[in-house]
This record gives sequence, C-alpha cells and structure tokens, in this order.
Amino acid sequence: MVNFGALKSPLKLHDRLEMHTWFRVGGPCLGIFSPLSIQDLCHFLQHVSKPYRVLGAGSNVLIHDEGWPGFIIKLQKGFHSITVENDKIRVQAGALDRVVSQVAQKSGLSGLEFLYTIPGTIGGALSLNAGCYGHEIANVLEEVTVMSPSGELHILDPKELGYGYRSCSLPSGWIFIEAVLSCIPSHPAKILEVMKDYMCRRQKSQPLQVRTGGSTFKNPAGSFAWKWIDAVGGRGEILGDAQCSPVHCNFLVNLGRAKAQDLWELGTRIQERVRLAYQVNLEWEIHIWDEVLFQKNQQEEYKVLASG
Repeated sequence: MVNFGALKSPLKLHDRLEMHTWFRVGGPCLGIFSPLSIQDLCHFLQHVSKPYRVLGAGSNVLIHDEGWPGFIIKLQKGFHSITVENDKIRVQAGALDRVVSQVAQKSGLSGLEFLYTIPGTIGGALSLNAGCYGHEIANVLEEVTVMSPSGELHILDPKELGYGYRSCSLPSGWIFIEAVLSCIPSHPAKILEVMKDYMCRRQKSQPLQVRTGGSTFKNPAGSFAWKWIDAVGGRGEILGDAQCSPVHCNFLVNLGRAKAQDLWELGTRIQERVRLAYQVNLEWEIHIWDEVLFQKNQQEEYKVLASG
C-alpha cells in the first residue's frame, strides 16, 4: 500500500468516477491520485500495491456501474505544460488537445489543427493514436517520454510504440509523461481557418453538448462504422436512457439517467446485428472498464429473464 503521508499531491480515497467521465457513469474506485510532480508519481508507482489506471479527460471511456477495483491516476496541474521549441512543441500528457492546437496556432505552427476538435488530453491521444480528418497523432510525433511501473523514465521513438489505427503497443502500466510534436511554420490566420473549418464540420455532423463518449466503434478497413450501424437500423435506437445518436449513429449518448450497463448493452446489440447481417466486426473505440464485468452482468440478467 502507498505511504500516503509521504505524498505531496492530492489523493482522494474511495472516490466515485461518474463525474470524471463524459458519459457521467461509473462507480467507485479505491482513490484518485493527482500527482503534482514526477517525483510524487514515481513514489506512488513504487509503493502502490493495488492496480492502477490513468484517466485523462474521460471523454472516451465507459466505466462499469460497480466501478473499478484500483487507483486512478489523473495527470492534471503538474503535467499540463506546453513549450514551443522552434518548429516543435514539447507538451506534457495532461495538457488538453484543444489547448495544444491553440498554442501551435498562435505560434504560427501548422500540423496540429486536427487536435482542436478532439475532446481529450495529449496522454489519451498518445495512448490510442487519436486522429480525425485524415490526421493522427503518430504522424506528428517525434519522441515521447514514458514512465515504467517501477517509476523509471524512458525516452522512446514513435516506432517503438507500434502505432496502428486507434492503437498503441505501450505495455499496460506504463504512463505517457511528455511528447515532442513536429510542426510546419505557417501564418497564424491560415492555421486558424483550418481549425474553424474542422470545428464547423464537427458541429454539423456530431452530437455536441450531450453526455457522450465520442466515436463508439473504430471504422472497419475501407468503410465507416456509422454506415453499418445505419444499415441495421441503429440510428436513434434507445435502451433505458442510453441512445444511439440520431445525429451521428456512431456516438452513444446518455440521455440523462443511463447506466453504464445500458450503454454497453446497446452498443453490443448493434455490434451483433452488424456481424450477423453483414459479417462485419465493429471493434470498440471507447475504452471499456471492464468488459468481463459487463458481460457477466448481462449473462446474469439473461438468467433472471429466462427463469421468470
């Protein structure tokens, strides 16, 4: 167990997670640790005896109603610096994607405009190779600094991260600390035009100002997930207070009182219909904590219905 007295950073024990996710669902955890320094994060990792996970802005995660049996690490105040270094930007993992894009724009650096529309942190973008409009973080990444589960810092080349479509091979328990992003000098006004265009496209095609988790499923090779969801009648479908958005059907939405189980079951129902009708496997893009628990609860519910 962590020697809590030695920590100089906030640690809130037995906190709940619903207020830390965009879906506004999720049960309790052992505690949420918000390190203010590399040293405190290192100390925590070296002494924690329970599992831990890193949670960024919570924009693309679905946490079970029963919570998660470990600690949550949130890189916030101590890990949000952004520094311009000639035609590169050095940014810590807790910085918001949108803010990084804005800093680049004001500095006359192009290449990070796509980050303006991604609602998350750089750490989250690095962990899932976030991208949109033909761009992704791996394409602008020059190097990253990561911390191992033993608290050691390592500088890695992007090739060592095994990036693919919305995927990264960094081992479980390793934490993104910092990244160096390469840019191209350009006029700030021109960069701003591109950012505004991306945001306008997003506003027209995606549900905003709602409790959602972003894109639900990864796009299958050569096609778009929303087209398959539309083809099986998923657009606008409701289960409890969970809905497949009528605006963009690859977005699940909490209409107000949805349970995490409702959102997961609605997604898996649509997954199954697409698989059976078209032999297309839709893979979750949203991170599920923890799918085994969701499946267990679903099986128990089926048993109750069958016995009733």
